[in-house]
Amino acid sequence: MALLLASWNISGAPVVDEDGKVLGVVSQGDLLEREAPHGLLKPGSRQAKRKAGAAFVADLMTAPAVVVRADDDVTVAAKLLEEHHFHRLPVVDDEGTLVGVVSRSDLLRVFLRTDREIRDEVLEEVLLREMAMDPASLYVSVHNGIVTLNGTVERQSMIPVIVALIRRVDGVVEVRQTLQARFDDRGVSPTPSGPAGVLSRKRPTY
Repeated sequence: MALLLASWNISGAPVVDEDGKVLGVVSQGDLLEREAPHGLLKPGSRQAKRKAGAAFVADLMTAPAVVVRADDDVTVAAKLLEEHHFHRLPVVDDEGTLVGVVSRSDLLRVFLRTDREIRDEVLEEVLLREMAMDPASLYVSVHNGIVTLNGTVERQSMIPVIVALIRRVDGVVEVRQTLQARFDDRGVSPTPSGPAGVLSRKRPTY
């Protein structure tokens, strides 16, 4: 385990079972506890005794692991890292299977994105691809991660969707908008599918 961490120049790694489910995390600190079991943990504690005699990673790791889901907001990961003083967190899917690792440096790169990179993603990914809109139809500016929107969209219900999608763009700090809509579809019931007021031709079953 020590060789693995040193080879990849990382301070910790998730531990998984045969199905890829995260069982725990082992770190450089855990390895130090094994070599000096009474240095960091309370002497005589069950955890100190277990790590002092650890021959396998299962005995050395910290469990259960603190994890984040792949669809969690980056602020959730940042809060957990700060709260637990971790350097990285395992990322899992809906079934708890490991899909990656997010680190402090990963989050830092997110918040260091340039305003131009953020604006390009808003135009190309959110407006063009997600909303199927002409990006030129709206005024979009980004300054210090704050996205400003102005213009007119087709329906009122589109506005909160656009804002929510932009807020999920990495590096966005805040969304300010003065968008207007050509048609206010709030409170309008959707048109029922299929013919209305027509008796079914299907014969009854007895």
